[in-house]
Amino acid sequence: MELKDKEELRSEILQYWLRSAWVYPFEGPDERTYLRLTPGGRLKMRRRIGELEKALGVEGTEIARQEEDGTLAVERDRLELALMVQAYDSERRLMQSQGAVLGTPAVTLEEERGEEPGEQVAQD
Repeated sequence: MELKDKEELRSEILQYWLRSAWVYPFEGPDERTYLRLTPGGRLKMRRRIGELEKALGVEGTEIARQEEDGTLAVERDRLELALMVQAYDSERRLMQSQGAVLGTPAVTLEEERGEEPGEQVAQD
């Protein structure tokens, strides 16, 4: 198996999510394209986050923090978990900012910066 860099893996993961209908492209008010989770995608992502956390023996929020800090090793499952946690948390924040009442989250990232919801899954 050939080694891939982090951006190649990220692109591969996002393409899989698009093909599997977990996400759909959405043009934001800033004329950038964002990926939003579909309702089914949120459910599948919740389940997959739990599976990956159990298989890897780590908390998804910790892996997501490592990714944000740039210290996450280039490993597909860990990168996928980090991206899932970021996407899931961003989507929930966006939905809540629009007035949606949601149940208990699978994971929650602490707001360390004043980021806009959805910023984590932005695509140029």
